[in-house]
Amino acid sequence: MAIKIYSAEEIVNYARKHSKYYADLYRDIPEDAPFEALPLVNQDDFWAHCDERGGTVATREQTDGQIFKSGGTTGNPKYSLYSAQEWETICEYSGLMLAKGGLKNGMKVANLFYAGGMYASFLFTYSMLCSSSVKTVVYNLSGNLSVEEIVETLLHHQIDCLAGVPSIMTKIVSYIDEKQLTGFAVDTVYYAGETLYPDQRKQFCEAFGRELDFRSISYASNDGGAIGYYTKECGFNEHRVMSDLCKLELIDPDTGEVITEMNRQGDIYITSLFKTLIPLIRYPAGDRGEYTEPEGVVDRKFRILGRSNVAARAGYVTLYPEDVGTILEICGIEYYAYQIVVTHDMRDQFTFRIAVSHAEDDYTQRFLDTLYQERSFMKDALADGTLEPPKVEWCKAEDLEYNARTGKLKPILDLRIK
Repeated sequence: MAIKIYSAEEIVNYARKHSKYYADLYRDIPEDAPFEALPLVNQDDFWAHCDERGGTVATREQTDGQIFKSGGTTGNPKYSLYSAQEWETICEYSGLMLAKGGLKNGMKVANLFYAGGMYASFLFTYSMLCSSSVKTVVYNLSGNLSVEEIVETLLHHQIDCLAGVPSIMTKIVSYIDEKQLTGFAVDTVYYAGETLYPDQRKQFCEAFGRELDFRSISYASNDGGAIGYYTKECGFNEHRVMSDLCKLELIDPDTGEVITEMNRQGDIYITSLFKTLIPLIRYPAGDRGEYTEPEGVVDRKFRILGRSNVAARAGYVTLYPEDVGTILEICGIEYYAYQIVVTHDMRDQFTFRIAVSHAEDDYTQRFLDTLYQERSFMKDALADGTLEPPKVEWCKAEDLEYNARTGKLKPILDLRIK
């Protein structure tokens, strides 16, 4: 089985013909309409029609491949379906891109992504390392292992490359500092799923006793698949568009305009060029971004600027705006509006700004107790030191931040990257 990709036109035509969801979405769109005339996918509507079997979004029954699960609103996980052909395509192509990013023959790579639970990151990393033209020695430890066991393995086998989410690697660094351990061979760090901030990078270098080479292993997601890849010319939070597998668009969230110029922020939308079982056409990736190279450059570079209004992510915890509304409803707290603010000072932190007519003394505790009950990952992230304890700010509606041009409320403020 080899890599199999399609043009955007082929994906659209196939989806129109075989997916009821897309047939309904494009019912009033002429078949010869330009790509930019197609409506943007609304993520809530998409997942309302896509279940563990694909629902009306699927173009056919799944008979092989992989199914992954990602967290969403409490009790409502999202299932991402890949045919065997699609899974092999993403793994083989992503493996080829690792060589462009500086992976070298003979490197000892600790795979520290989380395994099991129908999550993709560990299996995806394992598969693309196996598929890469560069041959490495892979230690499939997983982030599920205790920090003590991971550190012992790093020392005993003199592993020189880590691959994982920053949260688990931060725990490793904290353990090394606490125990004052030395003698590590680590010189390269691959990360994904979260941003690895400059202050964290400095801590990593100090813990391992040398300057480290920090690289994104890929910009990808369970639902969207491969989106971007890293090369040595990429700066902080930069990737190159994986244009053979993905058509990337930056869309102005207020006007719907397709952004083509450099250094103008927009929401990232993707069209997968290899997924036909569950087509993704003009689908929100959930991040903001900007181009950092001129139009026309092959695999044009772009910078990720934090989460868009689709979801807020801090550490490994994802919160959707509707989650906060649900929590307030459970608490019986009447409110006008709210914002989720994400900041970073050594660790990520959520601040919930909630506009109410007046705040009772027990509002904060009621809100936090319900938050921990409904989003157990939040409690886990606090216990393991990934996140700072969340703040709750009760305010007036006019104290919230709104779009200066449209007057619309900004449900999420990601202040970590400006």
